[in-house]
Amino acid sequence: MVKTIYSIIITVAILILAGVGEQIYIKKTFDCLNQDFTLAYEKIQSQEATVDDANAIKTAWLEKKKLLHLFISHNDVKELDLWVFETVAYVRAQNFKEAISKIEVAINLTEQIPRNYLIRIENIL
Repeated sequence: MVKTIYSIIITVAILILAGVGEQIYIKKTFDCLNQDFTLAYEKIQSQEATVDDANAIKTAWLEKKKLLHLFISHNDVKELDLWVFETVAYVRAQNFKEAISKIEVAINLTEQIPRNYLIRIENIL
């Protein structure tokens, strides 16, 4: 009986620690992406963005995406994929007006997606 209670307590503790670790990882990852995308936004807005800059944000996203598949919905990953790749395509075409609108959405998504995975009452119910 005592072993069962200890097992339950240890299991709950592991689940709580895993949940907190997941929250920290998601927050840090999207904060990093947000910084990268904001820097790209500034370059695109001043029309100084190059194909290398566009490829840099694509590469940053692809690196982060590998592990994010484990923690967030594939639909969220797919949506951010869409906006990042469209931004890259417009920068390559030097259509900065369209690229700005795409990167703005990507920046917004880096702020919104982590909120969907917070342990809060509205996300639980």
